[in-house]
Amino acid sequence: MLSRLKKYFSVLTGKNKKEEKKVNTNLSVGVEIMQGSLFSADSFAGMHTYIGYNCFVTKSKIGAYCSIGNNVAIGDGEHPLVKVSTSGVFYTDIYNTLTAKECIIENDVWIGAQSIIRRGVTIGNGAVVGANSFVNKDVPPFAIVGGSPAKIIRYRFNEQQIAIITQSKWWELDKEEAAKTVAILQEQINQLYSK
Repeated sequence: MLSRLKKYFSVLTGKNKKEEKKVNTNLSVGVEIMQGSLFSADSFAGMHTYIGYNCFVTKSKIGAYCSIGNNVAIGDGEHPLVKVSTSGVFYTDIYNTLTAKECIIENDVWIGAQSIIRRGVTIGNGAVVGANSFVNKDVPPFAIVGGSPAKIIRYRFNEQQIAIITQSKWWELDKEEAAKTVAILQEQINQLYSK
């Protein structure tokens, strides 16, 4: 069964990033994927996203400027419960059966270490997932969630601040322009906090 799955993954096993052999071409500029992580060839990572050590990512779209902690699983395979047997040996196309729904991690998302993101979940822009969380439902933009199952703890900003940040779409900019825009936005947000 393992041999049937190998074609779908880029396995990162070098001693350091310079030695890594990244077969996957779905990585934007500045993406860092640390040692021991598995990143499926049908996944995508946006610019300047960091994926920690020993992560497992399958059939997922990850936006720009995301931070993914160590030992995070995004889109682990899920066996269909309506089949007579849950064993993968009976699936004609095991990978596509187990990964039927795509995961979407939007931009500037921080996922804490040891978290699990279930198949088919969307995590909105600017959201934060606390460490050791099990996310089985969509997470709204700028929400902070945690727990098992993950629940909304609070939002990072109020509605007015979220609108300002969202309208800027700073995550679509290159690193230098994004840094300038984020600095300006931070000043605006600080002024709104002080009122």
